[in-house]
Amino acid sequence: MKSKPFVSFFALIPCLCASITVAQDEDLTQEQQAEIRGIADGVHETCMMPMGPVMPNGATATQAEMVTAQGALKTYLEVGNEYLGCLEEVEVGWGEEATVNQVAVINYLYNSMVEDLQARAEAFNTALAAFRSKDAE
Repeated sequence: MKSKPFVSFFALIPCLCASITVAQDEDLTQEQQAEIRGIADGVHETCMMPMGPVMPNGATATQAEMVTAQGALKTYLEVGNEYLGCLEEVEVGWGEEATVNQVAVINYLYNSMVEDLQARAEAFNTALAAFRSKDAE
């Protein structure tokens, strides 16, 4: 099954900067944006964000495609949870010396991963419902 992220890691960086800007209620300087990118790049070197599977169209999918999608989703959920654990380890490693921007980067990446895991599970459930209703007709 083809894998494709909803949002790639590098596409998250501008969103991350915007999120921190809103949280701090001020525009970030170019230096602050560079710092945030550097923090995010460092986290990305340690914790590789997984690529999620594309869910089939349940209304047209075969049973084999649905079974494959289910397996791919299960694997993605496991790897996604490992990624979340890695983010937690990075944050713990920074300890109390973690900067506001470091914490903001970890929180943003963590929340983005959780949202993606939930969205893909919902997409599979929607596809499964469509697949089952197709068979019921």
